[in-house]
Amino acid sequence: MTLAEIPPSEAVFIDANVFIYHFAGQSEECSAFLARVETGDVRAVTGQTVILEVAHRLMVLEAIEQGLRAGSNPAVRLARQPELVRRLSKYHFSALKIPQMGIETLSLPVDILTRSQEYRQAHGLLVNDSLIPVQMGDAGTRLLASADAAFDRVRWIQRAAPLDV
Repeated sequence: MTLAEIPPSEAVFIDANVFIYHFAGQSEECSAFLARVETGDVRAVTGQTVILEVAHRLMVLEAIEQGLRAGSNPAVRLARQPELVRRLSKYHFSALKIPQMGIETLSLPVDILTRSQEYRQAHGLLVNDSLIPVQMGDAGTRLLASADAAFDRVRWIQRAAPLDV
């Protein structure tokens, strides 16, 4: 399924990459999908950790735009340049827009690390990714907006992906 094929009024959990592609101007499909969310055509939820991941990755992208050398691990290089970090702010304002889009932000349940272990063990998901199925289950949605094919290993998740990235 593509993002454009998500039916009206459908409840969907949004993964970090959809926001990142939108804010970075890398996907018209992600931007069009988020516009549908803003108008209320689609009901969307996301997690606190997703918003933090968006902020982190957008910070690194902003630093690269400002001259940080890309490469195998730009976040490590950025951490060694606090003067550059202090000048960055675009990432912050972008991440703050997410709840303003009409997207419900789910807080982390106290037991999420324990509950998400099942998804790491059974499906090979990384820690942050393993939180998403738990939060989706708590929110009562099976639909995930994400470009990450790793979620296809979780049989009950139906993934809607952008095709232009």
